[in-house]
Amino acid sequence: MKKIIKAPAKINLCLKVNGKRDDGYHDLSMVMQEISLFDTMEFEIVSEKDFDIFRFLPKFDIPIKLPELPKIDIDFLNQFFVKKFDYDSDKQINLRSNYGYIPTDEKNLVYKVIKYIFDKYGIKDKIYIFLKKMIPTSGGLGGGSSDAASMLLFLDRHYKLKLSIDELNAIAAMFGSDIPFFVHKKVSICEGRGEIVKELKSYNNYYILIATPNVRVSTREIFSRVDQYSVSDERRKEEDIKFLKVLEAIKERNIYKLSDNVFNDLEIVTEPMFEKVGAFKKRIKELGAITSLMSGSGPTVFGIFNSYFKVLNCKNVMKKENKDSFIFIARPI
Repeated sequence: MKKIIKAPAKINLCLKVNGKRDDGYHDLSMVMQEISLFDTMEFEIVSEKDFDIFRFLPKFDIPIKLPELPKIDIDFLNQFFVKKFDYDSDKQINLRSNYGYIPTDEKNLVYKVIKYIFDKYGIKDKIYIFLKKMIPTSGGLGGGSSDAASMLLFLDRHYKLKLSIDELNAIAAMFGSDIPFFVHKKVSICEGRGEIVKELKSYNNYYILIATPNVRVSTREIFSRVDQYSVSDERRKEEDIKFLKVLEAIKERNIYKLSDNVFNDLEIVTEPMFEKVGAFKKRIKELGAITSLMSGSGPTVFGIFNSYFKVLNCKNVMKKENKDSFIFIARPI
């Protein structure tokens, strides 16, 4: 039976770079918030004992119905079996996406997580996944990390592995710094390189405008450049205060206190490289946002709104003015 899971995007309400660590990563203090923008994964798992029945299917270019296995979604599987998709009957993990430039092999985080779990626990099943991307790639919204975490959580449930939250967190951290956050979900403080996560009580009574210009940003490049910018002790103290006020605002459910104190240390790197980041921040505020900020390493900018009418108007204007950009209204989860 075909299964469907959703993987949410995130925004960074705070992103403070504390310095570079001995292992080459940066020590971070962040507040991260999941939002209602989702990638979707549709997939079918075929057990080892059932798969022999499908071995003849790659010989055909037309859909084939096998009523003997009513619990398996044949229509879904057939898209992997037609020749144009280069299906490999001996391949255990079969991944496709609606975005042609996304890797569907060992370079993909979802693929890596599945392979690790299958190898570690001796699972011989075959899995067929169609990854429908809605979250812009390389946009600072954590789409790939969320996809991987959502698959990890599903595999834990499906195979009854009964992994503890610490074990899930450790596995997630093996594959990416943002993945542990998506294991915990909602809104959290994330420290270290992102793997130390403390969940907070969710505050979702506001609207978010997501605006991603049509450029791709390398997170690695942004972090490699951030050390070139010196930060004064005064600014660091100011950011420490802002960080605490953001936590207070979430607890108090105070949208204005929240908006007054969000910050992102990586803006000083990304904004000069991509002028649309600064332009989008300015325009979104002009169109009624209480504040606007870059998410992650960019280039996505988000605005916080206290009114659906205002955020809808902002979306319509931004879409008209930026036809090649991704514009979306979301809510905190």
